[in-house]
Amino acid sequence: MPQRPFHSPGAGLEYRLLMALIMASAALVTVLLIQLLLPWLVVAALGAGAVWFWRRQRARDRVLHQVFYAQVAAHQGRISVLDFAIAAQITGREARRFLDQRAQDFWGDFEPTAAGDVLYTFRSPGTLAAETAIPQVISLTAADLARRLGCTTAELTQPAVALNLLAWSRDRDPDGCGWRYDAAGDRYWPVSEE
Repeated sequence: MPQRPFHSPGAGLEYRLLMALIMASAALVTVLLIQLLLPWLVVAALGAGAVWFWRRQRARDRVLHQVFYAQVAAHQGRISVLDFAIAAQITGREARRFLDQRAQDFWGDFEPTAAGDVLYTFRSPGTLAAETAIPQVISLTAADLARRLGCTTAELTQPAVALNLLAWSRDRDPDGCGWRYDAAGDRYWPVSEE
């Protein structure tokens, strides 16, 4: 019976050496290819990730804008941070940041409530006609303003604070609003920036 070439004595060692050489060459080629292609693969992966993140952010912004417009229309141009955060299902910090940006975009304003909260107000020609007929300005008591500014009533009425109330309150107010005291009505009124 004829023997195969690798079945002759000593052929097994040659075969194993040939296979080891082939495997080492394949491993070397693979390492070189990875080394050459790795930077390009990383760049491609980062680019794909950036595109995915950008599309996701754009879709999220579209949804937030839709919720914002619906809330403004439903509340006649007045919207609170809490109402918007609940409707959009986002955090309060994100809601405040979004509303601050929209207030800049649409020349929005804010309106303090008796409880010390703030309503963002956005006026369109339809809401301006209704507002000019009945002006709505809200003042706060010392206790309400102290709660809003995160201080005590005693601190609010200190002489040093009372002398510089406008700047002092603007630094502490969550919306940067300055306040003035009206002794005749014993109320604090917001001072619009002009």
